[in-house]
Amino acid sequence: MRKIYKSFTDKKEVEDILKNRSGKLKLKSNQNKFVKKILNKLKEDFEFTINRNSYYIVEQRKSGHNWHKDTGSNNHMTWCQIGVSILLKDGDSGGETYYADDDKETNKIKSNRKLYDLVAHTSDEWHMVTPHTGERVVFLMFI
Repeated sequence: MRKIYKSFTDKKEVEDILKNRSGKLKLKSNQNKFVKKILNKLKEDFEFTINRNSYYIVEQRKSGHNWHKDTGSNNHMTWCQIGVSILLKDGDSGGETYYADDDKETNKIKSNRKLYDLVAHTSDEWHMVTPHTGERVVFLMFI
């Protein structure tokens, strides 16, 4: 299952997030106002339990991300139930998100995500992000 929540956040809230980012943070020990807002929205459509491994991070990658599920490429995140991302700052080009079933290249579907949209999916969803240029920054959460 996957869902897009359009215009979930705004420029002011994103500026605060970018100003105060501090690496990987556990959900149980650090539930700030923005994290609580996300969790409350997700509860409308998803069932999940925050566990000791659940975390969030603001990430800036130099490239895209190959096809994967949020349980990890080597099943190192088998605890993950829901993956969340919010595009905080768009790159110059590229950086599109795609979903697919097991036949990834034949049946890939481009996500209609835009800047400030919250995208959530269950951890059994195949997804990827194309390579990009520029300063693309994403808020990620794994529950």
